[in-house]
Amino acid sequence: MTHMADTAARLFQVIEFLADRNDWVSVREMARELNISAASAYRTLSNLKELGYVRQQPQDSKYQLTLKIAWLSAQVLEHVQLRQIAHPFLQHLTSVTNETTHLAVLEGTEFVYIDKVDNRQAVRMRSRVGQRGHLHCTAAGKSMLAYVDAGELDGYLDRFHFQPMTENTITDPSEFRNQLAKIRRQGYAIDDEENEVGIRCIGSPIYDHAGRLAGALSISGWTITMTRERMPQLAPELIQACLRISQELGYGGTSKEPALGLYRGQSTRGDQEVRMP
Repeated sequence: MTHMADTAARLFQVIEFLADRNDWVSVREMARELNISAASAYRTLSNLKELGYVRQQPQDSKYQLTLKIAWLSAQVLEHVQLRQIAHPFLQHLTSVTNETTHLAVLEGTEFVYIDKVDNRQAVRMRSRVGQRGHLHCTAAGKSMLAYVDAGELDGYLDRFHFQPMTENTITDPSEFRNQLAKIRRQGYAIDDEENEVGIRCIGSPIYDHAGRLAGALSISGWTITMTRERMPQLAPELIQACLRISQELGYGGTSKEPALGLYRGQSTRGDQEVRMP
């Protein structure tokens, strides 16, 4: 086992040990129970304390897990639930469009694909579950950014480098903000060969029971089948799928969020806005 792998294994060994204890634990007690040196136990606890997963009792220097572990568990469970609920909708969208569908969630200044359903075409998309992607040049990323809170959006944009992935990538912050406003009006985002030459995508956001952003669905295709004219035609089906997933996550189904109040069953064209009945 490499040093890095050994360190990671030790971190989880300590976390599991603390999770199994109902009371505060001393360094010496942990070292004895885990059959490790006191110095190793102390270094591991110090690292976990710095990361916010462990707290230390001032009077006797004993340690205990913080609620950050509960937050981490909740995040994992939410993603598992989201994937389970969304997967049939990805399958349906792929079957009716014969294009590849993805489910993505925000993670830092990127997104991560947590599910994917391939189309029946001979040439498959190279994307994979677990792959990270840019927010500024993808349909999934832009559709999520368009619906984060204004203050949170400023934080994202301040950290972006707007790296040009192709000649179509938007690299001007002002132009990018204008596009996000358009996405909020029409309820979906497009990637017109902005991330990869030869691929176009359309994406729309998903919300949870509290109306918070939970993720996004996207439909991706080669430019020969995913034409500029076709993307708006796919928007109603995509938005409806996002609404259904959001409702199964407990979303109230009102028109509070523009992207979830856009579908009547007809195509959306340009900036035209339609509402749920």
